[in-house]
Amino acid sequence: MGSDKSSAWKERAASLRAPSRDMGQPHWMDVDGIRTRYFEAGTGEPVVLFHGGNAGSWLDVTDCLCWDMTLPPLSTQVNCVAVDRLGQGFTDNPKTDGDYTMHASVQHAASFLRKLGKGPYHLVGHSRGGYLVCRLALEYPELAKTCVIISSGTLSPGPLRNPIWLGKPPRPVKTRESMRWVLQRYSYSPRIVTEAWLDECVAVAESEREQIVTRKMVEGLDKSLYAPELRRQRLETQRWILERGLPCPTLVVWGVNDRTADFENGKILVEMLMRKQPKTEVRLFNQAGHFVYREQAEGFNGMLLDYVRSNS
Repeated sequence: MGSDKSSAWKERAASLRAPSRDMGQPHWMDVDGIRTRYFEAGTGEPVVLFHGGNAGSWLDVTDCLCWDMTLPPLSTQVNCVAVDRLGQGFTDNPKTDGDYTMHASVQHAASFLRKLGKGPYHLVGHSRGGYLVCRLALEYPELAKTCVIISSGTLSPGPLRNPIWLGKPPRPVKTRESMRWVLQRYSYSPRIVTEAWLDECVAVAESEREQIVTRKMVEGLDKSLYAPELRRQRLETQRWILERGLPCPTLVVWGVNDRTADFENGKILVEMLMRKQPKTEVRLFNQAGHFVYREQAEGFNGMLLDYVRSNS
């Protein structure tokens, strides 16, 4: 009996090590007129992964291929989905200048989830995606079975540290070497910045879609619309957390060596969440920076799978 149990645990552990980082072939969905790229594999409980960043960042690009150490192993146990957010990766840009906001990104994500038709979901969001899944749970509680917030300086109170730590990248920006520098600055260990990940970043950065959205943001939409609207909604979201709380079990995950999202602010976020949501948990990973799910992939994958199963 003990031997059978040991074998089962060894098999499970092996499946979570992601010997292959192949995300499979992309799927495409029309979401309110926005052609949206996503990857999906596996069966069972629906887990949806939302990456961070924002459309038209002057510094770097972020898309759902950052989950290539998460989706393949998790999909051996659950139905796992990773999606390019509005105006990021290979998902279309916003249809109007007025949609260059985090609010529009949240609404696009909600429409994607409704059209996917598998809710309620285990929502997992990294960094600015952590803000997004929190906002989804607050605005559309019927979509959220659980909410997993990873290293979200955007959602936490306190100043954002990216301008300090990432303020002097190699020029020109959005080249392979400049983005390598950015990703390594985010990380505790540079080994997680793989050539395959950089290949994807370069492909996105060189796309016509990315050049259009970046030009729009740099030439004015960032300062006139995106940033002030995010500041307003950030404060609103924090107030809602204190007044109403999240409607579902919530897990906050952080790397203690994250130099861009300080866990001192993360602790305040955890305390805020605990006030109204008694099923709030926190997991800290040592020797992990901002991309904790890559630097501690096996531990993160096992933790997330256990969390999903215990809340299913």
